[in-house]
Amino acid sequence: MSTIFDYLKEVTYDSIYDRPFKELDVLSLTELTYLPFDRIVPQGDTTNIEVRLSDAAELVDRTTDFIVTDQHLQLVDDLASSKRFKNIKLLNYVNEYDPDVQKQFAAMTYRLTMDVYLVVFRGTDDTLIGWKEDFHMTYMDHVPAQRRAASYLQNVMKEFPKGRFLVAGHSKGGNLATYACTYLPDSLFERVDAIYSYDAPGLNRAIIETEGYQRTSPNILRFVPQGSIVGMMLEVPEPATIVKSRAFGGFVQHDAFTWEIKDYSFVTVSETSPDSQQTDLTLKQWVRETSADERKKFFDTFFGIFLDAGITSINDLTDLKQLAKAKEILQNAQDLDPTEREMLERLAKQLIDTRVQAWKKWQTVPRILVQMAAFFKRKKAVESSSPLLLEHKE
Repeated sequence: MSTIFDYLKEVTYDSIYDRPFKELDVLSLTELTYLPFDRIVPQGDTTNIEVRLSDAAELVDRTTDFIVTDQHLQLVDDLASSKRFKNIKLLNYVNEYDPDVQKQFAAMTYRLTMDVYLVVFRGTDDTLIGWKEDFHMTYMDHVPAQRRAASYLQNVMKEFPKGRFLVAGHSKGGNLATYACTYLPDSLFERVDAIYSYDAPGLNRAIIETEGYQRTSPNILRFVPQGSIVGMMLEVPEPATIVKSRAFGGFVQHDAFTWEIKDYSFVTVSETSPDSQQTDLTLKQWVRETSADERKKFFDTFFGIFLDAGITSINDLTDLKQLAKAKEILQNAQDLDPTEREMLERLAKQLIDTRVQAWKKWQTVPRILVQMAAFFKRKKAVESSSPLLLEHKE
C-alpha cells in the first residue's frame, strides 16, 4: 500500500497552483519540521529571512537518532527535488529548550505562495524534559510550550498582515497548533483557513470550554491512525479522520510514515481499533480518579529518577555507552523515600488495573452497542461542525 513517499512521486510535477495544497502536503512539511534547521534557517519569530527548501536540504545534518530517521532524510531529498515543494521558503525557525521551566518548543514558518503561509509546530523531541512537559498537560491547563506557541503564531501573523495562514503539527505539535489558534484575537484568527492536527493529544477541559476554542473547533482537521494512543489523550471532541496504518500497534502507528494513502488521500477506516478505544477509556478514567496534585508528584518522581542519573534524552537510554547509568537509575528508584515509593507504585498499579478493567469491559459489552455508540457520537460531532476549508486560492 502507498505511503506519503508514493504521493510525493505522484505530485512531483504538480505546482501548488495546479493542485491545491491539502492534508498530505501539509503532513509532508509537518514531518520535515522535525529536522534540525538550527544552523540553516535564521532563528527568531520575526527574522523573516527566507531560505529556499531546495537550498536548505543541501545543508541538513545527516545524522539519525530517535527523532530524525532515515525516512526524514528521504523526505527532505524528495521535497527538494520536487517542482511542487522545492521553491517553498523556510523562515522564522525557533528551537528552544529550557530545563529550568521545563519547556521544549520548536516551530517554523513556510511561505507556500506569495501570501499563503504554513506555520508548523514540532512535536516532542527526544529530550526527557519534552516528554515530561507532555505529561504536565494531564494536570496543568497551560504548559510553557503552549504559551510560547501562542506568542509565536501571533508574532508571525502580525508580520504578514495580508497573509492567509494554515497552522499544523504532529503529536504535541498538533496540540500546540490548536492551543495557539484558540488564543488568537479575532482579528488574526479570521486569517486562519485551517488547523491540521496529526495524531495529537487534546487539551484540558478548561480550555475546551472557552469561547476561543469553540470558535476555533470548526477549523480543525484532525487525523489519527486506527490504533491511535497519543491522539486519544486529554479532551479531543472533534470528529477525526481515522487513517489506516500498515504498522502494528498504536505507538508504532504514531509514525505518520506508516499511514496509508490512495488516490491522493488517506486510506480511512470507520473506527479506531479496540486497543485504541480501551486505551482512551483507561487514560481518561485514570485522570478522573486521580487528583492533579497526585499526577504532578507521580510524573515529577518518575522522570526525576532518570534525570537525576544524568539521562536527559531518549537517545541516552538507547545509547550503549549509557548502560552504566542503569545502575544509577535503579539506585535512584531504591533511594526514594517510603512516601514517594508508595505513591509511585500505587498510581502505577491503578493505571494498570484501569487498563485491565477496560479490556474486560470490552469483552463483556456487545460489540454492536459499542459500534452504535461510536457512530452516534461521530454523527453528533459532525452535525455540530461547519465545513472545513481544504483548498486555498490566491
